[in-house]
Amino acid sequence: MMPPTNHRYFISICIPAYKRITDLEKLLDSIGRQTFTDFEVIVTDDSPGDTVKNFCDTYSNKFRLVYYKNPVALGTPENWNEGIRKATGEWVKLMHDDDYFARDESLALFVDAIKNNSTAQVLYGAFIFEDAVNNIKKIIKCNWYDRYFLSLSPYHMLRRNYFGNPSCIIIKKEVPYLYDNRFKYIVDFAFYIELLQNNIKCLYIPEVLIHVGLNDDQVTNYTYKNIAVQMYENHVLFEKIGTRALRNIVAFDYYWRIYRNFGIQHPQDIEPYYQKNIPEVLQKIIAFQKAMPAKVLKLGLFSKVAMLACYGKLRMSGKL
Repeated sequence: MMPPTNHRYFISICIPAYKRITDLEKLLDSIGRQTFTDFEVIVTDDSPGDTVKNFCDTYSNKFRLVYYKNPVALGTPENWNEGIRKATGEWVKLMHDDDYFARDESLALFVDAIKNNSTAQVLYGAFIFEDAVNNIKKIIKCNWYDRYFLSLSPYHMLRRNYFGNPSCIIIKKEVPYLYDNRFKYIVDFAFYIELLQNNIKCLYIPEVLIHVGLNDDQVTNYTYKNIAVQMYENHVLFEKIGTRALRNIVAFDYYWRIYRNFGIQHPQDIEPYYQKNIPEVLQKIIAFQKAMPAKVLKLGLFSKVAMLACYGKLRMSGKL
């Protein structure tokens, strides 16, 4: 029996849907098997037609599922935000439609951790990562030394996305942040940096809770080596974190590698993708790299030494 209509669910599971019925079925089936049942499911649909709606209707007698058709396709990540806005639960669990719960107790383990840690506002756990394109499947954990490294600075998220994709976290509804809709590729770890910068308490659960899929239709696949996406998004990110962030060597190395990997030789190379002035410190990095042969710069050890030399020079000159 479902709770009365005025019941406030503990968790809202928000699914930004787009076409993939087979994947959505696997996710909804995994939701239906959860041992913790005080949840609602919110589906916000960017798909053309009624295929997703008709499919969701088949689950209406299994758990509370509320379907919303977006009048205009919102895209990534605004469709994620739409689900979060419509959520009524105390906690929000975003789930991409090609991910699913790795075990029947996943929600229960999230809830146990929430109730045992009253100050936590975001929780994340280990997950199974499966790349169907390259036939890769592995368990991703955030070990104690990873968590310690991340605790030193939010900018260490630029070294590695320690939380995983948004399906891997659960967030308290009252946390006043949404995903920045200017981003496609870096949207998740930019969001996590914002949370950490604002002292949102994040807690790791050392259990495999989520199965994360990667397929050749995903946004991250076609944005990874896309210079237009990378130049635009990483300069917007710099607007958010500012020059002081580059005092952190991980953040400095991140921007060093962005310019090196895309062969940026001059600030004008960025203008087609980002139509604002490039901050002086970033221009200095570009100029430092330009003074070196490109082939040599791509040698890992040489590049690391050169990066440290550039970092030291800018710190000594007061540019950082």
